[in-house]
Amino acid sequence: MASPEQQPRQQPAPPFAAQNPTAQGPPGALPAARSGAPPPAARPAFPGSPPAPPFVRAPTATAAPSAAPPFGGPPGAVSQQRPPFGGPPGAAPQQALPFGGSPGVASRAPTPFGGPPSAASQAPPLFGGSPGLASQAPPTLGGPPTATAQSSLPFGGPPVAAASQAPPFGGPHGAASHTPPFGGPTAVASQPAPPMFGGSRPAFPGQPGPMTAASPQSMPLNFGAPQQPPPPFTGQTQFGAPRPGGQLPFPAQSAPAQQLPFMGPPRANAPAFGPPSWQTQGAGSGAMQPPMGMPGIPGMQQNTLGPPGTPTMPYSPHAGTQVSTPSKIDPTQIPRPMTEGSVIIYETRQGGQATIPPAASSEFIVKDTGNCSPRLMRCTVNQIPCTGDLLTTSGMPLALMVQPFALPHPSEEPIQLVDFGEMGPIRCSRCKAYINPFMKFVDQGRHFICNLCGFRNDTPREYMCNLGPDGRRRDADDRPELCRGTVEFVATKEFLVRDPMPAVYFFLIDVSMNSIQTGATAAACSAIAQAISDLPEGPRTMVGIATFDSAIHFYSLKRAQQQPLMLIVPDVQDVYTPLQTDLILPVSECRENLEQLLESIPNMFENNRVADSAFGAAMKAGFLAIKSTGGKLLVFQSVLPSLGVGSLSAREAEGRANVTTGDKEAHKLLQPVDNTLKTMALEFAEYQVCVDLFLTTQAYVDIASISVVPQTTGGRVYYYYPFSALSDPAKLFNDLRWNISRPQGFEAVMRVRCSQGLQVQDYFGNFCKRVPTDIDLPAIDSDKTVMVTFKHDDKLQENTECGFQCALLYTTVYGQRRIRVINLSLSCTSLLSSLFRYADLETQFASFLKQAANGIPASPLPRTRDEATNTCINILQSYRKHCASVTSSGQLILPEALKLLPLYTLALVKSVGLRTDGRLDERSYWMSLVSSISVVLAVPLVFPRLIPIHDLTTRADDDSLIPSPLMLNSENVQEDGVYLLENGEDGLIYVGNMVNPATLVQIFGVSSLAALPVQLVLEQFDNELSRKVNEVVNEIRRQRCSYLRLRLCRRGEPSGDFFRSFLIEDKAPGVFSYVEFLVHVHRQIQSKMT
Repeated sequence: MASPEQQPRQQPAPPFAAQNPTAQGPPGALPAARSGAPPPAARPAFPGSPPAPPFVRAPTATAAPSAAPPFGGPPGAVSQQRPPFGGPPGAAPQQALPFGGSPGVASRAPTPFGGPPSAASQAPPLFGGSPGLASQAPPTLGGPPTATAQSSLPFGGPPVAAASQAPPFGGPHGAASHTPPFGGPTAVASQPAPPMFGGSRPAFPGQPGPMTAASPQSMPLNFGAPQQPPPPFTGQTQFGAPRPGGQLPFPAQSAPAQQLPFMGPPRANAPAFGPPSWQTQGAGSGAMQPPMGMPGIPGMQQNTLGPPGTPTMPYSPHAGTQVSTPSKIDPTQIPRPMTEGSVIIYETRQGGQATIPPAASSEFIVKDTGNCSPRLMRCTVNQIPCTGDLLTTSGMPLALMVQPFALPHPSEEPIQLVDFGEMGPIRCSRCKAYINPFMKFVDQGRHFICNLCGFRNDTPREYMCNLGPDGRRRDADDRPELCRGTVEFVATKEFLVRDPMPAVYFFLIDVSMNSIQTGATAAACSAIAQAISDLPEGPRTMVGIATFDSAIHFYSLKRAQQQPLMLIVPDVQDVYTPLQTDLILPVSECRENLEQLLESIPNMFENNRVADSAFGAAMKAGFLAIKSTGGKLLVFQSVLPSLGVGSLSAREAEGRANVTTGDKEAHKLLQPVDNTLKTMALEFAEYQVCVDLFLTTQAYVDIASISVVPQTTGGRVYYYYPFSALSDPAKLFNDLRWNISRPQGFEAVMRVRCSQGLQVQDYFGNFCKRVPTDIDLPAIDSDKTVMVTFKHDDKLQENTECGFQCALLYTTVYGQRRIRVINLSLSCTSLLSSLFRYADLETQFASFLKQAANGIPASPLPRTRDEATNTCINILQSYRKHCASVTSSGQLILPEALKLLPLYTLALVKSVGLRTDGRLDERSYWMSLVSSISVVLAVPLVFPRLIPIHDLTTRADDDSLIPSPLMLNSENVQEDGVYLLENGEDGLIYVGNMVNPATLVQIFGVSSLAALPVQLVLEQFDNELSRKVNEVVNEIRRQRCSYLRLRLCRRGEPSGDFFRSFLIEDKAPGVFSYVEFLVHVHRQIQSKMT
């Protein structure tokens, strides 16, 4: 009854397309040539599930897969098996396209890493350009990025000159991209993606060991006269001075990505920088941009701080006793992130107690021994305060970050599926909590006591079992629901309101004049044509398509017709659909017609002179077409919606005028202009329609207003600004491909329950909420996180445990109804020192980030920045006042677990979202991104990773693919170097003014700064440095599950100023440097203490 169905494990393909095998790859593991339609293959329950969990019942007979290659390559020699996560099916009509390569290129065996494109076996290009070079077969297990594939210009343009070296979506290391389809190079902006495993990566130093009850460690920051030299830093608690050469003390990624099969973006391959022991920080990448004023902050010049030679801040595990005045801080001694390279094996409970989870950004393998994996759910504090007063005193938030489909590490056991048959899962009859390892069986097993509400329930006769001498059921270790923190139940009829919905994808493409002329329409058509092969296999997968300008054009794709039939809807005020049937069809029945249509759309509209866009009406029409089933609406939009329902006006000009005159209402431009689109979105959500927006624009489109639709329906916004037909198509394709192939579920409802004494206060994320207790998610995927906040309504008993349970009812892409139940039980404490000792820095920071983004539209920016700073000061002041053992006012004393909180707070204050300058749409996009961002990507978004790439061939630490990140200050950016700064979304490549011309030739193929292109397409040339730069970029793309949008930055140009705005530690006009900010925080704490 409870035994899960065993299935062969499959490795999900990653977000990028496949790459070439390396020497290590198994010989002969390339896919068989594709022919005919893709065979129905055993796919996991959701596209790209983690290694096929036992509960994944494939819709058809399964062939035992050979290990699927990491990142999306086809599985070894089994041509029929489709890799779970979005990799191209083994033997299917056409090889998965390399990142942005054009569809339809003939496949051939890959050349070695980055070899020149070969002209092997050409097939006529799909879209009528001259035939392109052959695109390569995806890699075998873990191979490096694919060799170049040259795209023919889809849509009949001249052939592209540079070969598209982009790996297909799903390839191991992201992928080096050369010119993508219709000449589009690699992209420039990207969505954050969780780091992945593949190579090992740095983690924070120190992982949780058993914590003792000793006094909380704290770190005095000493200001003032030199003391005796600091004790040598040991092991986990160091914060390290920069190494010689300006390198940062955090370690580099350690192993190349060929080691573990890629599991999808597991949460940890980002560089982890870390503080000590269990607590640690996330590798940063973020966007700290130009300065903004912070009222009331005394400006201090950096040179007033003591000479760098005086170590004035010795580390001490207890609050130090040195006293000094806040006039000097040694910049080399202040807390900074660190990395650690080893992979941690993490057991979620030991000895009947919860263990402290490793840093989100470290690499770890979870062994579920009763609590869930911290990737799925983690709390801001790892011990729960017994009273609301204790929580208020601490200043810390009490919240859970829930990411129900987070990608596992490839070495972790899959989530077990439990089928209770007609009876359905066992639940508490009072609070409806699901059976879990913390429910206690009594009376020889005849009753069980709910761990959340305390109610005594009768055990159903068919579920009875005797208890052993330890009081546990004798079968507890054989039943996943009684020994695992996360399980999945088969849903019974009581959970079905209707038959489970099919997987429906409806594409809406802007064909207005601007979209056609900028190449955005052609890019969208090419991306869709290439991504069709990544849709879930099977008869239940349906597709439809429409285009729009000032009218809406539907297309009937019935196979019987010689060509698709266009049906025009001119009324954009009162929208309707022209047919009741034939607008969405099974993909197997209309693939040829759809491909033919996508090839012809750019030509059909090439002379379009209609500048208007009926965006709202088009969405409404697309919704009506799929209303009966529900599904995903994927909208490609290029201009401000100007006609019909939901039309908008250009508020940006008004915004610029207001900002300069000091208008206090400027933040209102970050609110939706009215409720029209919100009302529409609520209707979409009611019928299980999720909207994803791809904004390929070169102008203001009012993201504040239109992002309401994806946020309410469980989707997201992708933003390509300014859109470039040269460099963005590859990113557009990869974003679309990952969107449809990652693990996901449809028509979901989620509820979080907790022990008596706490209650859920609120939910934050991309969903629709109709009742106080539940949230509705028309779609939920591996990248989405929901924050749940709690408040006390009673006292919790000390030395008991407080339980949390998240239940997610959803439909897999194969139409099975499932309930995923995620449990976490933490001990309660009445000691403030324990709260600080067991605080989780990254989870708390993600909470602050989401709260700040939530507040931006409601209040002026200076107030939001002050609130962020004050949150940090209040937490540190509470620790100083109630927990520090030293009373000297001359020291800033930081709790060990939160010692990087000031640094991350400063990064938040300097981020794109909170800076005074910057465009309205950029701030609105940042807010929409943050609303569903995962813990592992929250820190990088505002605290980026800075990597030197000019000296990759001379590095000593060859065990790691990615060099150790540098500290974010201008001292580390030399004018004779080339640097990559990445935040999970964008990759800024800074080229100094005195770079050796030989380096320019090796990396960019040009011999002078003047010859550098405006729009960067990173190509791979035949030299060692170019190969290593491409490997680094691809590995970052793989870690982040996102195709970084690359752009060049130069000193003396606006791009150089933009790059420097991310150097968090530097002083900027009106904003502190890191050292000054520590002094400011210290002074504020002192004034509160007195």
